[in-house]
Amino acid sequence: MKKITQFICSVLLVLLVCNCTGKFEDYNTNQYQPPVLNSRLLFAQLITCMSSTEENPSQRNITFWAGPFGGMLTPTSSWSRSQHFYTYNVDDAWNKWSVDWYFKNFYPNYFSIERFSEASGHYYALAKIMRVHIMQIIASMQGPLPYTKVESGQYSVGYDNEEAAWKAMIDDLNYSIDVLTSLMNTDPSFNELTTEDRIYQGDYKKWIKFANSLKLRIAIRISNAVPEYAQEIAEKAVAHPYGVMDSNDCDAYDNIGSTNFKNGLASVNSWGEVRANACIVSFMNGYGDPRREAYFTKTTVSPDYEYLGVRSGISGITTGMFSTYSTVKVETKTPMLIFNAAEVAFLRAEGALKGWTMGGTAEEFYKKGIQLSFNEHSISGADTYIANSINVPADYICPLNSAYNYTNPCKLPVAWNPATTTSAKEENLERILTQKMIANFPIGNETWADFRRTGYPAVFPAYDNLSTQGVTKERQQRRLRFSEDEYASNGNNVTEACSFLSNGQDTDATDLWWAKKN
Repeated sequence: MKKITQFICSVLLVLLVCNCTGKFEDYNTNQYQPPVLNSRLLFAQLITCMSSTEENPSQRNITFWAGPFGGMLTPTSSWSRSQHFYTYNVDDAWNKWSVDWYFKNFYPNYFSIERFSEASGHYYALAKIMRVHIMQIIASMQGPLPYTKVESGQYSVGYDNEEAAWKAMIDDLNYSIDVLTSLMNTDPSFNELTTEDRIYQGDYKKWIKFANSLKLRIAIRISNAVPEYAQEIAEKAVAHPYGVMDSNDCDAYDNIGSTNFKNGLASVNSWGEVRANACIVSFMNGYGDPRREAYFTKTTVSPDYEYLGVRSGISGITTGMFSTYSTVKVETKTPMLIFNAAEVAFLRAEGALKGWTMGGTAEEFYKKGIQLSFNEHSISGADTYIANSINVPADYICPLNSAYNYTNPCKLPVAWNPATTTSAKEENLERILTQKMIANFPIGNETWADFRRTGYPAVFPAYDNLSTQGVTKERQQRRLRFSEDEYASNGNNVTEACSFLSNGQDTDATDLWWAKKN
């Protein structure tokens, strides 16, 4: 990545040093503490990078690409531009934005923690977990990335190929899990981040579960590429003494309520620039899913429709075209989802379906994932929903323009198929990933990855495919290409990175290393 100026960050750090008070004796004697400075105030910005609380990052990271590619959200503005993610034809200025933003906003604070902790101790371990969470998003977007060679103040470095990057992330998680586990075993009540940690209020036992869950997510992601390695790390994550996220009190949300932060998606929503995606609403309408009341506003387009989404990829769309359709049910202080226990249950369900030792059967974890999601949103009726063998996903009918109608290719009810045939197993995989999509709303990153990896769930394609790089409606966009700025500032390394891609071509249609099936 491009070399990043850290002057502002350095000034802030000087102010922190000048104003830091208390417990220096503990910091100097506790082997898990940074020996020089209390770095905990730097974690606020790291958490902001994990959740995209600011309005523009929220708009770009949640709605521009993850929203339509994951079938969750539909951007409803053209912003006076002719090229967009949602039509598979984004211009370079927006294509580079998310990757650049993550690097520029995360790494200066991360490397400050690394310096002040002397690359050791519990603050450093926590920062490494957060780093992996951010970088696995980038690796899932574009593939090869600078990871092992990145240093403080220097980002124009060589790229790692995808296998090397993913395995390095696992190594970092293992390091952090070991450090925090040792600390918790030594001092179970230790907590120095009650205020600064907006996610778990300094509960390192939950951060260990988060890190193990992230290992499980990565294992599933790369399971078609390196199945034996993936199985090993997944089974170790589940078998760890602190385990993975397995209850709703482990759900990772950015709890912004008492802070100066706000929910950035609420701002985008207030501008009228986002609507619920026709894909997820059609699935939930067909299933009669009671979680709709927690996710979406009701439509006012017609008495015949209660919840109604908008097709993504309509070229020239404006905020006024679908202003009466459902949008996200979100307020300024609504906590922002980062990672939930429901997803982890579905990861374990898929692992069990593969024959991995996950601590239960695929059916058990599938049902648990649905129950956790219902509980997460304080919705009753999970048992009835799980047992429903009649309802199937609805086709999309657009009352304002029938040209946008779409026949839903998924015809599966929610109820698990107990048969053991190959076809039943494939059906159940689609069930797992469909319910995982619904449970992850409004975050589309994982659904987009699952679709590229397996072909499931049945994400609706863009209505208008304006790609000039070979993207098809059937396979949809496969990755985000490298930016023109990267070629200009780090050309030789980017050229080498292109050779790491499956076909050597830096296009939006190129498959990533782990996307082996669809």
